[in-house]
Amino acid sequence: MNNLFLRYYGRLNAPLLKRVSQQNIPALVASSSFKICNIPSTASLPARVLSTSAPSSSDTNTDTVRGEILDFSIDIRSLRPGDVISSPYELTVSESIQDFWHSAFHSQDRISTSTPFARKVGFQDRVLPFTLMLFLTSAMTHVDKARIQLGFDGAIYHWPAFAGDTVTKSYRVKSIRNTSDGNHSIVHFACELRNQRNRLIMSTTRHTMFPIPVPSSTITSPPSQDTLSQKFRDHFLNKSSTLAELGSHSLISLSPGQLILHTTNRCLTHTQSRQLASLARITHARHFDTRTFHPDTELLIPGGLVLGLALSASSRDLHEVLHEEMPRVSFVHAVHPNDVVGAMTYVKEVKELVGDLELLTVRTVGFKSGVISSWEELEFPVELFFTEGLSTREVEAICRVHCPELSTKIVVIADRKIIRQANKKEAFLL
Repeated sequence: MNNLFLRYYGRLNAPLLKRVSQQNIPALVASSSFKICNIPSTASLPARVLSTSAPSSSDTNTDTVRGEILDFSIDIRSLRPGDVISSPYELTVSESIQDFWHSAFHSQDRISTSTPFARKVGFQDRVLPFTLMLFLTSAMTHVDKARIQLGFDGAIYHWPAFAGDTVTKSYRVKSIRNTSDGNHSIVHFACELRNQRNRLIMSTTRHTMFPIPVPSSTITSPPSQDTLSQKFRDHFLNKSSTLAELGSHSLISLSPGQLILHTTNRCLTHTQSRQLASLARITHARHFDTRTFHPDTELLIPGGLVLGLALSASSRDLHEVLHEEMPRVSFVHAVHPNDVVGAMTYVKEVKELVGDLELLTVRTVGFKSGVISSWEELEFPVELFFTEGLSTREVEAICRVHCPELSTKIVVIADRKIIRQANKKEAFLL
């Protein structure tokens, strides 16, 4: 093999032959993938290699090349209301993704954990969890220049999704405005997630802040007709008699004015956060780059995962959720890897539907826990649970005056509409 290699390159100039014979031959011979049957002709070699002239004085210097950074991030300066951003990526949601999500976010809702139950109420299999689908819907790959995600509006699960579905997503610019200081802009993206049959699975409006001022617009792009559909919710209403025969698994009866302090607390490690963010194809450096951002104080848990932690903390006490939508979600303070998140839920309204189904209107407040020894003794301001569209500044103003223990601790506020079966009998405790 060495002789063949040397005969082929024997036509080259001496300096190059010396470099090849001393450096390249051992590595090529040692490689199991080296093949002598596909040696290219001299015509295919670069002109520089074919040259037999002595190197010029300029060639004695080391050759260099400069790299370039490819920028795929969205140029928000060019965005106007009505513009549509179609993501070129597709994701098949496998059972392993589904199981990984369940391992990180506690839930015992049978619609997502039990195939026999799901089939009894007319579905082909377990339905993928609401929080997983919202995370996939709102996760954006090309917003590397974004500063922070502010929240969601109108998160609706339109059509059930199952393991094995392949999803794609698109974003439409709903509206744009600048902040009061004139240094930032807030873009409202109408996000849609569709399956392989082009069925709309979930839609929501994501609010994102960019550290770049852009021309504001008073125009608001109208919603698409698909986003008005509620076929998933209506299916449960139509199956109310079947659900009544199967029996309610709700643990307790809930009433308006009730504040539930959830005892479950959860966190995400650095590894879990990065893995889950990668599954949703998130690329923002604030979720991954530990060389640039300190892992304990600067690296961030993505907003969809923060919401998952808060709802996971409330899952057992609100069991059993069949369907839910979220009129509004606001992210208040940042969550870092290993921060422990707890939650409390205020019941605003309980409305009877058909059969034994009921609609709960609640607000779940997620906070960094482990800082207060006795939650039961605290009194919380009611305006924290009723005021619409609270900003971080407004939340802090309320907490500093009425509940200092919560100051800088609240991470997410989620307004929820939950459909479940009313508690009609004593259930087995989980």
